[in-house]
Amino acid sequence: MPGLVGEPRRILITGVSRFWGSHLARRLEEDPSVEAIVAVDTRAPLVELKRTDYVRADIRHSLIGKLLHAMDIDTVVHAGLIVDPRRASARVVHETNVIGTMNLIAACSAADSPVRKLVVKSSTAIYGSEPDDPSFWAEDMARKAPPRDTFTRDLDEVEAYVRDFRLRRPNAVVTLLRFANVLGPTHDTPFVRLFDLPVVPTIAGFDPRLQFLDEEDAVRVLERVVLEDHSGTFNVAGPGIVLLSQAVQTMGKVNLPVIPFIGSSLAMLALERIAPVGFSPHLLRLLQYGRVVDTGALCARLGDVVQHSSAETVQAHARNRRVRDIVRAEPAYQYEAELEEFLRARRPAGNGHAPAAMPAPTRPVRRRRKPRRAPAQS
Repeated sequence: MPGLVGEPRRILITGVSRFWGSHLARRLEEDPSVEAIVAVDTRAPLVELKRTDYVRADIRHSLIGKLLHAMDIDTVVHAGLIVDPRRASARVVHETNVIGTMNLIAACSAADSPVRKLVVKSSTAIYGSEPDDPSFWAEDMARKAPPRDTFTRDLDEVEAYVRDFRLRRPNAVVTLLRFANVLGPTHDTPFVRLFDLPVVPTIAGFDPRLQFLDEEDAVRVLERVVLEDHSGTFNVAGPGIVLLSQAVQTMGKVNLPVIPFIGSSLAMLALERIAPVGFSPHLLRLLQYGRVVDTGALCARLGDVVQHSSAETVQAHARNRRVRDIVRAEPAYQYEAELEEFLRARRPAGNGHAPAAMPAPTRPVRRRRKPRRAPAQS
């Protein structure tokens, strides 16, 4: 059975200017066992936070170690990894993911550090996407091919720092979460932008197997591992698989296999000029070979924390997108006019309890003008 921590928590969260950190902080604010929440980022939080202390700081600098001591932080949630290439330049992504993680974990592993728990949000992209990949990736499996892009190489370094922390602090609770592709109404991801296109470009001759995760389930998993003790590495994805063609059909879009097998990177660069969806090289290989991970370890430790399957996540996303398009199509002035008519018709009566209908306007009474008398002729 997982151990629930009875004493109050003092939590530091990185990446609060993006979806993961901001929504996690908002959920933790509702838990009375959380004594204090400190949000660290170079930009303001994405959502409104009521009792979270925001500190504008860069985890790449040594200030983070002083902050851990000053605030007596016992739990660190590193949700600041950049996985969307459109968020920043390649240099900033590398420095934030690698240098920032190294500096943060170094501060957590110091001899006098108050940190007793570390939670790191990673990605299933660490397994890569190759034609000879296994049918299901388990947490203890490693890819055979070396990293083919800088993002996957950065993930290797990030998880290496996490393993070093486990060795240096064997008594600490260390949780590493590898998330699949997330879909939802508020989280902007490359797959969200891809499915928003009226025509979805795909790689000719390939229909990869994919997994998706509902954004509410993603935040729920983070919240559980923060409030409970679950050491280890866990794959996080919606149960089941979805073919790319099935996802496109569910979204009600047209599947257009125009990306060639050879020269797909150049073709995607050309398509980016027309429809900038931000597909990096590792995501382009995912459109070709796909990826499916085993979530048995997560289910065994956390039960049914993931409540939506991959297929249900795609279906829910399709419904949300259709509702959003309908709402956007309504002219704003029509709603305001209808609201004004409603308020006029529902003007309250004098006693304040029963509505009284607005009296019909009466026409003003016009007085008849007396005919002018003709001037007397002399």
